[in-house]
Amino acid sequence: MANRIVSILDGFSRILSNLGAVGAGIILLAMIFHILAEIVLRTFFSSTTYVLEEMIGYGIATMSFLGLGYAFREGALIRMNLVLVKLGNAFVRRAVEIACVVAAATFTAIAAWYFFTNSVRDYVRGHVSETLSETPLWLPPSIMLVGMVIFLFQLAIYLVRVAAGQVSFAEEDRDEFRADGVD
Repeated sequence: MANRIVSILDGFSRILSNLGAVGAGIILLAMIFHILAEIVLRTFFSSTTYVLEEMIGYGIATMSFLGLGYAFREGALIRMNLVLVKLGNAFVRRAVEIACVVAAATFTAIAAWYFFTNSVRDYVRGHVSETLSETPLWLPPSIMLVGMVIFLFQLAIYLVRVAAGQVSFAEEDRDEFRADGVD
């Protein structure tokens, strides 16, 4: 029964991670089109949108956070496997992995809480950027918060799978590590 619940939650986390990746892709496309529009405006019309740098900054930040869960699930995040690979005992490696995941989740949760409180405060106070776009300042951190929540959910599912022994730390699996357990 517990494995079934973990499997269902794992499927849900896969869907959330994929949605975050799609969102990041859409933001990337929007940034590309904005850059192209800026090039056309400057080259042919001696004009500008006046907000390119601001929007690209927001785009990079939100895109990065939205892709965190997907990157973790696919094993694309930079990890310190150098130490983990050297641990000979699978039990010790599992314990160290659990400690690392708990630490990552703790730091991410603290950052998520910070982003949440700042987003709420900026929304309530009606803060906008001091640029021509007057972007509501609660919007970019709120999108980043969504990415952090997806990442936290991904970390939680991975933690359960590691603790339940569903992630292999066998000798042949040491070189190829992925958060979804697929090697």
